[in-house]
Amino acid sequence: MNLKTSTSLCVLAGSLLATSNSFAGAKMQLSDDSAIEFGGSIRTELISQEDGAAEGDSISTNLHSMRFYLKGKVTDSIAFQLQTEHKGGTMVMLDTLAKFKVSDNVNVWAGRFIPPSDRSNLSGSYNLPTWQYPGVVSKYPIPQKGGRDDGIAIMGSKAEGRLAYSFGMFNGKQDSAVPTDSEAFSGRLAYSFWDKEGYLTRSTYFGKKDILTVGLTAMQQEDAFGDGTATSDFLAYNLDFMMEKNLASGALATVEAAVYDYDQYGGNTAKEGDAYMISVSYMPPGEYGPGRIQPSLRYQSFSPADSTVEDTTRWDVGITSVIRGHGARIGLFYGSQDTAGSGDVSVVKIGLQLKL
Repeated sequence: MNLKTSTSLCVLAGSLLATSNSFAGAKMQLSDDSAIEFGGSIRTELISQEDGAAEGDSISTNLHSMRFYLKGKVTDSIAFQLQTEHKGGTMVMLDTLAKFKVSDNVNVWAGRFIPPSDRSNLSGSYNLPTWQYPGVVSKYPIPQKGGRDDGIAIMGSKAEGRLAYSFGMFNGKQDSAVPTDSEAFSGRLAYSFWDKEGYLTRSTYFGKKDILTVGLTAMQQEDAFGDGTATSDFLAYNLDFMMEKNLASGALATVEAAVYDYDQYGGNTAKEGDAYMISVSYMPPGEYGPGRIQPSLRYQSFSPADSTVEDTTRWDVGITSVIRGHGARIGLFYGSQDTAGSGDVSVVKIGLQLKL
């Protein structure tokens, strides 16, 4: 990224930050039952990386993500959503979906969107207490940008909204060795003991909710991997847990954990693997500078059953100034990833996120 581009992004970020306390996207009411809403988001970062660059250490700036979205409510029971991702001078469509409300507790989505999957994917990188997405443990073969896929899903709830379910059929991983009729199926069950959550989750609500939720996800696709001579199936299970509690002192404590069981995660022969992740964060009472402070710590571990493939672990440590929830935050983050036999890669980032 050149200096001119970097300067422009800083000006844009500063302008959005200055208005973020009073502006939350634009919404136009077209009639009693129809409306349109649009907004955008940006994540930009300054990166210092050790041992990862081809010639040693490196320092760079990076536009991690820039998005624009448009949401439309056509009637009380029909809506649509479009969202773009701009990165590296190109634009892709993240979400292009139609939403149908069957009843108060049942909805059907069709198009391109995040399929039923683990909490990390349903939250996305914009809604984590840490900065880096947990890619060490999350190895679902979801083909589209941002953990999206093309398909259709039904989602609903029981027990006064505490038991949430979702199930869908999607295109899945597609390449020249995968049969065109090889669809992927995924489903998720989640039970919220405290405050209820929607289909799309967050890994921190910054105190707006008290969360105690357990979720179970399964994803399957026949002939998902191959090289033209042989194919193999994909099957994975995931169990995740999140607890976030507002404490009597005014502080906020968050714990998230997940375990993964992969019967296949890549290649044209069966490669089993297990993974787990644990993340903790704490927000003391009161404000420090522009916002509340939230230190965070996360550990990831992936262990393949194949002894010829090395284990991978990663630590992420960060401290975030939460100015306006997920809409405006800036932080300092450190990550260290180690693959046995290959050494480690350490990264320090200063990240700025703005979202309307």
